Amino acid sequence: MYTTLAEVRIEDLGRFISIFATGGAKMRARHGSLGASVLATTEPGRVFVLIDWPSEAAFAAFRADPEVPGTMASGGALAPPSFTVVERVATLPA
Repeated sequence: MYTTLAEVRIEDLGRFISIFATGGAKMRARHGSLGASVLATTEPGRVFVLIDWPSEAAFAAFRADPEVPGTMASGGALAPPSFTVVERVATLPA
């Protein structure tokens, strides 16, 4: 698995979630995404998105897809996201 953490500046959380759950989901599924989580911050207009991919190649194909930027913009993304590759090293009980 290949996991990315994206920091995204957005106009409105409701609008972002609405598109992320529909058009964005189609874009991610097209490239094999295994799932995603959106994390809001206390700072308005800033979210983090954790996305699992089957491979680095799948993520690269998503990034290269010419339709993705338009979908992101329609969800209110103010600029391209900043992506960081991350690895889950532990999941612990409460």
